[in-house]
Amino acid sequence: MTVEIVQYKYQGKWGPFKVKSACEECDLTTAILRDMMGNEFRDLDVTFETRPWLNNWIFLFLKGARHAPIILVDDHKFYSYSKKNPLFDRVKLKDVVLKLLDKS
Repeated sequence: MTVEIVQYKYQGKWGPFKVKSACEECDLTTAILRDMMGNEFRDLDVTFETRPWLNNWIFLFLKGARHAPIILVDDHKFYSYSKKNPLFDRVKLKDVVLKLLDKS
């Protein structure tokens, strides 16, 4: 079984709206996830990709995720940015992924 990690960044367009500003939190999250792919998840059946937030806002809203950056693990919300919690828990993500891999 492959575990899929998807990060939604503050990017994209929807109808007449287009994101034109940068997102430092998104870039930091991407860097951390890429580092995890090369270290913690190396040699494991884990994939990672980024997608634009605005193109998918309705889908993400229904998942309970409001503010980018957002991380879904196997289509379940793992993390959504908030001022209280500006960075995701790297150790917790590793635990979640390893538990999903053990179930397969």
